[in-house]
Amino acid sequence: MPADLARRITMPLFKCGLAILLLLGIIVVGAQAIGVLTGNAALVSGVVDGLGKAMTIAAGVTGLLGFAMSYLFKWQQTGED
Repeated sequence: MPADLARRITMPLFKCGLAILLLLGIIVVGAQAIGVLTGNAALVSGVVDGLGKAMTIAAGVTGLLGFAMSYLFKWQQTGED
């Protein structure tokens, strides 16, 4: 029973974390592309200063959730690299 509850909780959290991480990545890359095209160096580096910590936290939490889910869902490695 507790494993079922943990599975029901971790999957939505993982999906939410992944969506946040991808959205932040799209925003950073898009803003940097605009900064490069317009020659605005402050925008290129500033967007990372503003969103870098949030992206790192989202990536870390999502990665840990994925690791935990590999045990909760009993995923097996196929042995192929």
